[in-house]
Amino acid sequence: MALLAASAQITAQTLPSHLPTLTTARAVHGMTIEDSTRAYPVHLSAIVTCYNPYIDARRPALFVVDATGSVFVALEATPAVDLKPGQLIEVTGVSASGDFAPIVGHARARVLAQSHLPLDARRVGMSELLSGSQDGQWVEVEAVVHSVREEGRDVFLDLALRDGELSAATVIDYNIDYSSLVDATIILRGNAAPLFNHLLQMTGAHLLFPDFSTLRVEQPPPAEPFQLPVTRVRDLLRYTPKTGLQRRVRVRGVVTLLWPGRIICIEDGPEGLCAQTSDTLTVTPGRVADLVGFPGIGDFTPILAETAFRRAGAGEPIPAVPVTAQQALHGDHDAHLITIDGQVLAENPDDADPKIVLSAAGLVFTASLPNKSILQDMPVLERGTRLRLTGICLTQSDSQKNGNGAGFPVGKSFRVLLRSTEDIQILSRPSWWNTAHSLAILAVASLIAILAIGVVVILRRQVKHQTAVIRDQLAESIALKDAAEFQATHDGLTGLQNRNAIFALLHREFDLVSRAGPVTGVIMLDLDHFKQVNDTYGHEAGDKVLKEAAQRVIAAVRSSDIVGRYGGEEFLIVLPHCDALQCLACAERVRMAIASEPIVHDGLLLYMTASLGAACALSHVHTEHQALVAADQALYRAKKNGRNQVVSLDLQTIELTRPQLVHGSPP
Repeated sequence: MALLAASAQITAQTLPSHLPTLTTARAVHGMTIEDSTRAYPVHLSAIVTCYNPYIDARRPALFVVDATGSVFVALEATPAVDLKPGQLIEVTGVSASGDFAPIVGHARARVLAQSHLPLDARRVGMSELLSGSQDGQWVEVEAVVHSVREEGRDVFLDLALRDGELSAATVIDYNIDYSSLVDATIILRGNAAPLFNHLLQMTGAHLLFPDFSTLRVEQPPPAEPFQLPVTRVRDLLRYTPKTGLQRRVRVRGVVTLLWPGRIICIEDGPEGLCAQTSDTLTVTPGRVADLVGFPGIGDFTPILAETAFRRAGAGEPIPAVPVTAQQALHGDHDAHLITIDGQVLAENPDDADPKIVLSAAGLVFTASLPNKSILQDMPVLERGTRLRLTGICLTQSDSQKNGNGAGFPVGKSFRVLLRSTEDIQILSRPSWWNTAHSLAILAVASLIAILAIGVVVILRRQVKHQTAVIRDQLAESIALKDAAEFQATHDGLTGLQNRNAIFALLHREFDLVSRAGPVTGVIMLDLDHFKQVNDTYGHEAGDKVLKEAAQRVIAAVRSSDIVGRYGGEEFLIVLPHCDALQCLACAERVRMAIASEPIVHDGLLLYMTASLGAACALSHVHTEHQALVAADQALYRAKKNGRNQVVSLDLQTIELTRPQLVHGSPP
């Protein structure tokens, strides 16, 4: 540190500016954002702690440290020769706001001498990193390596700290076997770096480390993970004195479901468990398998992450347990093989995971198949068809409730993972004599009548020909008119009502009910961080998110409710004859539908959430404009409070309230 102390004492060169020259890392990084934009001249002598020319497409990532601290340096141009960790360099530039904190901008660097990296670093946890207090600083973490992944010229270590998960990145050294670090306990030094949004607000943190020299293995991984002692599923995540960082465990059970490369579920005696895996090995349900992975907290039962598995012998198929929707929601059957009856509300066979939406005893749930390729022999499931499904029950808890203070989770929703179309049994179909079939019979009868008339007037073929021409032209005209009307009133991407149409329908709703005086609910929805999806994965991914979100919203509301695309990533929902409690319940149901599972696009799992603002207006007291303004203000508060939530504005008291919903109380 003597060299670092000396480097902080350099004499600043006189630069053409009326502002004083900043000569220490702390002087730059400690400025306010507003002051940093004034372009103070900067002249530093500091040690390179991290240089990565690949991590950011805009510019190389360069962190330097002197006796006062660390700061990020945005180079004006990529150096002809890569800078090396431990080099003493001269940095000249100006202060700038950076992406999160003040940095040295428009910088140039010149190597002065070879030195060494700092000999000590502050030990930090995830909570400190997320506070932003360690931004850019040279820090040290203790963690277990959960996985290793390569992206371009960089390698990323996914780490589990005592208080959270962290990603650390460096330039790949092809002489190092990074995969051998999985399940090792390590001490790692590097520069803390923020993750941020377009408003320069922190959304997370990661670590950039210079190379393998700043990584020390404290406890190596087992030489053969499948030789670890078997842990019973019931013993996972139980209290154990003097427990350190959580490392991999080995469990054994009878396979109940396998989606290769994605999910494997087992039952170990009375306990069930589902694990995330990238292994594509095939194991037939009913066989015994060993799983090695990192235990994690699920909604009701433990889960395993980064799981590898192998066959462990023959077994007996697990019989499915018949349950009701209420029993599935209770959580006792989470991760277990069940059978459940339900009535089809809708199906979406075009998803990467084809889904069927069903209802039972007033509860709505989904059933998912592993991929579209197995749908070839499955019959079309009309609305109202009664099914018996066999699959794995996954119950989602309500994070806002904890079982009246007892600490036990409370079920919010559930879904069923199916193994194949053989897990779908049709119990009954809706009555054949319905409106569609009646219209078809009427059409056939009309056709017969037309043919009979044609036989009678066969000699008037010319008239018949002219009549047919006129009829075709009329039909084409009607079709073109219908298409034009649809295009004028519907959003081309999502198929929802467009902005003008949804406003007109809202006005019509207030006009129709103004004399009777019932209440009308209005919900405004905004997809959280949607711009990041477009910026990171492209507009095709953004379009996929918008379409899928629209379908989830439609599935979560009543058939009488009106859904429209308000603009961009915002949607508007109009709830006729819906009081405040029902409006809140609907908004929360929509929020859960969007956040319940990731949206799949080209193999990517896009986890989306939504913020919703709700308002309920008395039609004979309030205008639709007041309801829209109230819902928009509530949406603004939901986003300001942290997103992924519902906020309601009570037009009677003009107070913002958060919903306290009871599951199963649909509008």
